[in-house]
Amino acid sequence: MPTDTKQPTDNKQIAHRFMDECWNQGKMDSVRELVSDDCRIHDPAFPTLTSGAENLMRHIGMCRTGFPDLTFSIDDTIAERDEVVLHWTAQGTHKAPFLGMQPTNRNATVSGTSIFRIENSRIVEQWADWNLMSLMEQLGVATIPKEAAGART
Repeated sequence: MPTDTKQPTDNKQIAHRFMDECWNQGKMDSVRELVSDDCRIHDPAFPTLTSGAENLMRHIGMCRTGFPDLTFSIDDTIAERDEVVLHWTAQGTHKAPFLGMQPTNRNATVSGTSIFRIENSRIVEQWADWNLMSLMEQLGVATIPKEAAGART
């Protein structure tokens, strides 16, 4: 049973600070403040990403290196008990290698959803779901087969 007595509004502020300070501004000290040392991380686009605040800092750094102007805007927030769900839109320009893709200097926009479980004012677990294929298409490194593209219209 979670021991956090914080209200969902307090947890929303923690999740929003994490997105703004850590992802948008690259403040790694904020990761240490907002994320537990053994935070479990789930992101199918990065299956080898292991748990922990240190690994998360490296991950954020790698993403911000690949997309130096990376910014996340929060489109919607839902909070209930110890979880906060954020629907977000990220955009940036691909300026350095990212997931084996050489820089394209193209701008890309991707939407996704993150869920944060928060205990004692720290993120202890997070899930992310976003469309890597959409990013690859925008960067010009992959395309959807014509049959699938036709089915989307």
